Amino acid sequence: MNILITGGLGFIGSHLVWELSKNHTIDIIDKFNDSYVRYKYIHRGKKGLQKTNAIEKRHRRLALKYRIGLVKGRFRKLYKQWTFDMSDNFKQNKYDLIINCGALSEAILSQHFKCFTQHSIVSGFKNIKTFFPDTPCLHISSSMVYGTWEDLIDEQYSLGSVDLYGSCKIEAEKALSKTDVCLRPILVYGMGDGKFPIWMNIERQIAINKPVLVEKAGCIYIKDFVLSIKNIIDKWNPGAYNISYDFTRNAEALKAVYPKSFETQYKLGPTGKKRGLLLSNKLRQTFDFDYEFRDYESTIKDYYEQYEKYETKTQK
Repeated sequence: MNILITGGLGFIGSHLVWELSKNHTIDIIDKFNDSYVRYKYIHRGKKGLQKTNAIEKRHRRLALKYRIGLVKGRFRKLYKQWTFDMSDNFKQNKYDLIINCGALSEAILSQHFKCFTQHSIVSGFKNIKTFFPDTPCLHISSSMVYGTWEDLIDEQYSLGSVDLYGSCKIEAEKALSKTDVCLRPILVYGMGDGKFPIWMNIERQIAINKPVLVEKAGCIYIKDFVLSIKNIIDKWNPGAYNISYDFTRNAEALKAVYPKSFETQYKLGPTGKKRGLLLSNKLRQTFDFDYEFRDYESTIKDYYEQYEKYETKTQK
């Protein structure tokens, strides 16, 4: 198939480019450039957010380098437009599938960069749907559309965000058609995560002698997330689906894998509200998954071993 992936240089998007390019032709839309890096990180301090320290910079640069390695040589065209002047040549392209990963990736930043949040999550996606109204879309939404909740919820839980990020995700979902698939993940983690890499958080907190903060909520490893998307594409069935493990993140698994000792403390979600678990039974049953998700500790071990190996390789 000819597939267009928006946000194809981001965390989830780059993994999809790597995997799907093995059997399909991939085009990418991503507004990523040097100004975006400055916008997202350097200006954090000017907006009253925590300034990026040396540990954060090293880990984020490593994540960026990893993502670039994933997509390099694996796509046909890269379009840097997003909500701005989309060329007529682009509009004339023919795609069999659109995968929408484009978004401001840190929910906590949405309140400080309101215009950019609206553009990256809502306006850009609506443009794509206008250009290609008949092309099926796999839309990556977020658990943030549910706002806050206790324990376990399914797709029937009422939508009601508590922040701008979630509100924009709800608005973007309204642009979906009856032939589209919408996924609502929570806390996707793995190699290439440039938001809050687990190992960056641990190293940083150890350095300042403070406990490592862990949100006790649902989650899913990027490898299982991508595997699920491949399965969805093969067995296409429109609708909205939660996608998550049936367990929460836990501090014990981190301590079992990371070589240095550290204290932990559980925290609330990015909006200061509690998030629980997402029930993914609808997804599993609809697409008849013939594989089992892994347990949290085994994914954390796989993630850490991969991270250490890649960091050592880049230092040579």
